[in-house]
Amino acid sequence: MLALVIINGLIDSFNPCAIGIFLIFLSMLFMLKKEKKHVFQISLVYILAIYVSYLLIGLGMIRVIQFFGVPHLISRIGAGIIILVGVLSIKDYFFPNSIFSTKIPYSARQLILKWTYKATLPAAAVVGVLVGISEFPCSGGIYVTTLGLLSDKTTFVQGFVYLLIYNLMFVMPLILIYAVTTNRRVAMKLMDWQEREKNHMKLAMGIIMTVLGVILIKWFI
Repeated sequence: MLALVIINGLIDSFNPCAIGIFLIFLSMLFMLKKEKKHVFQISLVYILAIYVSYLLIGLGMIRVIQFFGVPHLISRIGAGIIILVGVLSIKDYFFPNSIFSTKIPYSARQLILKWTYKATLPAAAVVGVLVGISEFPCSGGIYVTTLGLLSDKTTFVQGFVYLLIYNLMFVMPLILIYAVTTNRRVAMKLMDWQEREKNHMKLAMGIIMTVLGVILIKWFI
């Protein structure tokens, strides 16, 4: 279960939205010539806001699953969502302008960017919460499946500990990005790379999620 939680959390973590917004934050701060202390504070608040918001979503869903007593069904539904989102992500790579898409809605993206460009601690908290909530419908299938398995195979306390670990894995790429982007040049290069490769990232995520969904249904649920 621990290995599954860690792997699922890491797969769920490679979300272009959370990473892209964080890079915008960092580039803004460097362009404004903010002190390293302020950059660290902004980064910490943003990452913590995503961590806490996603954790609270998970705790709420575990309570709902336990209340209705259908963890196995929820796991299967979550695995189905993983496969569906994976297929849609692959479709987005080849047909980016089609009707059904895994992109965050335009209005939500505009609201996120509006707060991002404020580059303040409260703005970082708001953006972190918005990103955590907005990306859940797109990548939440992995989370839902994991929550169903935790509800079925662990106590609430054990499930809570696993949830803490899952969400640590979920924000791990953001922590690593902060660790390597200690200057403006590195941050800008990483932002340019992410912008160029985001479609390939989406394709890779689509393939991984589709395969993961099949594996979960066949061997774990």
